[in-house]
Amino acid sequence: MSSPQPPQKQVSSVDDKENTDQQESHVPRAGCGILGRYPVISVLIFAVVGVGIGVGLSAWDPSDPTDKEVAVKWIGLIGDMFIRVLKAVVLPLVFVNVILSIVEMMAVGRASTVGGKTIGLYLLTTLIASIIGIISILIFKTFFETADDEIESEARFQFGCNATAGHFLARESNGNVFCTGNLTEDDPSQYFTIVDVDGTFQTVGGGPAELTVSETIYDGVFGKLITSNIFESFVDSNFAAVVLFAIFMGAALSTSLLKKKMETGESIFISFLKEIDGILITLIHWIILFTPFAVLSLIASAVGTQTDLADSFSNVGFLCISVMAGMFVHVFFVYTGIFYFITRDNPFGFLKFVLPAQTTAFACASSAATMPVSLECAEASGRIPKPIARFVIPLGATINMDGSAIYFPCACVWLAVLNGLTPTFANYIMLAILSTIGSAGTAPVPSAGLVMVLTAYNSVFNTTGVPDGFEFVVAIDWFLDRLQTVVNVTGDNVVAASISHMVSLEESDTSSSKDDEEICA
Repeated sequence: MSSPQPPQKQVSSVDDKENTDQQESHVPRAGCGILGRYPVISVLIFAVVGVGIGVGLSAWDPSDPTDKEVAVKWIGLIGDMFIRVLKAVVLPLVFVNVILSIVEMMAVGRASTVGGKTIGLYLLTTLIASIIGIISILIFKTFFETADDEIESEARFQFGCNATAGHFLARESNGNVFCTGNLTEDDPSQYFTIVDVDGTFQTVGGGPAELTVSETIYDGVFGKLITSNIFESFVDSNFAAVVLFAIFMGAALSTSLLKKKMETGESIFISFLKEIDGILITLIHWIILFTPFAVLSLIASAVGTQTDLADSFSNVGFLCISVMAGMFVHVFFVYTGIFYFITRDNPFGFLKFVLPAQTTAFACASSAATMPVSLECAEASGRIPKPIARFVIPLGATINMDGSAIYFPCACVWLAVLNGLTPTFANYIMLAILSTIGSAGTAPVPSAGLVMVLTAYNSVFNTTGVPDGFEFVVAIDWFLDRLQTVVNVTGDNVVAASISHMVSLEESDTSSSKDDEEICA
């Protein structure tokens, strides 16, 4: 009677090995050959090489500046094409995945539960992120210095009186003005200064268009959510509108199937969407093979375009430190704490699966472009069912901007101190509110937060125009924007894993496991 037991145990171990091999096959492959066998290490190595090339390009000072521009442009070609191809695939993938996730969750009566808990958890982490950003900036604020606004040299003007003959106005010692052409370049009598009595002339460099708080919320949140033309939203890459439209379309599709008393497997349209999903995932797998080369290209071109790296970081060094300190606390204390509190499991065992998405996020500085890799990482972890990953991660790429919520108050307070302003308690409260709301309206594309920084600063401190020092914020945005994206992507995966633990989708997983295996095969 005991003889059949060893074969059963052996079969079980074989099955476990097959399941393990299948799970490992879902790990994102960044490259072919040896690069594919060690995807994380290869991407990190290529990233370091990209930094080295970028530093060399930044220090290069050719006689013809266009030579450097051309070199940086061609070095960044692979990265630029990588981002373009990802963007071409990612929005249709979001649309299809959200519809399928809504249908599958509604089939087991979990759609409203998952949606409510997801939005609530995202809002909670964003609010905590904005508070951490304010605490971090308060700690480092004492190191900030007020800008020295003294003008080293006055602006000089020449007034021509006979342009064709090269004659200019000049003044005598008694104040008389005359027209002459017998002047040398160093002769001070030909130069005049203008006193801007009414403050008519702008003395600060231009920046992004400023918006009021009302415009930010109206256009940045509601204007993006509700579309008048879904096809136009696809063309404009309006992720918020596409995700919201897909949510309601999935709900309508599920309701229609319920009225007709049809199973999801009987719907031709759902089969069509699953086929499209499989095709898009295959395309994503092909694109991810070029990740190491794209990372090198993107980082080298981003660093290489900076004319003076040392000056850029020396002027805003403490701003960078305060932002990075806040992000460190948010990732390694808030995210890990939430994960452990909900799952009672080791968060670092899960975060190791997120590393490929984090590396891609740092390279491309776009939550939207990183989303396909995030979905792959979620599947590779073995903790997140596909229906939940399809819903939570695309939604997070649209509204979860914890990195931006940390960055906004830090940048605003730094600019305030630089311009001689002293933030009050009310200012900090307003910054926390604006950072929480405004970050959700920030587009998931590179450098989209600069407008929000300017808007929040002018709204909180009752100023207008572009503040002094904003050019330094722009100068280091390429770096901090990448760190923000890493935080955002990490949050998307942590929230997805937490929701998966809180909401059971066993029925959905069982009924759709066969289709999922066919798609990922």
